[in-house]
Amino acid sequence: MSYYIWLILSILAFIVEMNIPTFFALFAGIGFLFSALVAYLSPESLFWQFIVASIFMFIGVVIFKKNRIADSPSSRVGTHNEFIGNYGVIITSLCDNKEGEVELLEPILGTRSWPAVCINGAMEAGSEIKIVELRGNTLVVEKK
Repeated sequence: MSYYIWLILSILAFIVEMNIPTFFALFAGIGFLFSALVAYLSPESLFWQFIVASIFMFIGVVIFKKNRIADSPSSRVGTHNEFIGNYGVIITSLCDNKEGEVELLEPILGTRSWPAVCINGAMEAGSEIKIVELRGNTLVVEKK
């Protein structure tokens, strides 16, 4: 395989790496880059080109598994999981199918007031609640 094909693959892997939050494509890109060097120095050694690329990808997998990079928990900020488990107080009464409003004890995404529905019967204003689910822009709450 010509060295310029390995260079193109390497550049594509580096571009992919810039667009994903892990370093996995980095090892593929480095492997492709070294395979380009092998192809440049010995154009007829297709076997060794693939071996070099495979070794660097294998090193990447080993590093990822050893350091558990792929298994690390991500931040809850900005996700729907950020809401679940938070507490608040009902501002307007809630019924099973009627949306009301709750005020959270800690602001999320810059505001304390959120539309909400309850899952276990009617709730009066002033009751303390716990968020159990998020449906679109509406919080699903239950009594604390």
